[in-house]
Formats: sequence, structure tokens, C-alpha cells
Amino acid sequence: MSQAPKDTRSAAEKARHTSSIIGSLKHEGYVPTPEAEAMHQRVARGEITPEEAIRIFRDRALIQDTELA
Repeated sequence: MSQAPKDTRSAAEKARHTSSIIGSLKHEGYVPTPEAEAMHQRVARGEITPEEAIRIFRDRALIQDTELA
């Protein structure tokens, strides 16, 4: 069974990268919500994969779009 390679970045590097990504998203109009933050935390803990989180966010966006239309 093959395992994914370990992330060798330090905690400070991970935090800096996460902060940079969130800053970029905010610049593009992203507003973090507690629900979204909880999803990001689940990915960070390894409970779900990033691909699963993307799928969940995409599904939520589609639902919101249909509700707004």
C-alpha cells in the first residue's frame, strides 16, 4: 500500500502558506464563514480529502446559485 508523501513544511511555513492563500481569496471577494472554516479544518485533520472538500464547496455553490436565480 503506497502512502502519500509527508508534508515536510514546518508549522510556521504551513501557517504562512495558508495565510497567503486566504489573503488571495479575500482579495478576490471570498468571505470566510464558520461553515467553510470547519470544512478546511476537516481537510487539515485528514478527515476528508481536498478533492472531497472541493466537491462539497462546488455543490453548495450550485445550490446557492439555484436559490438566488
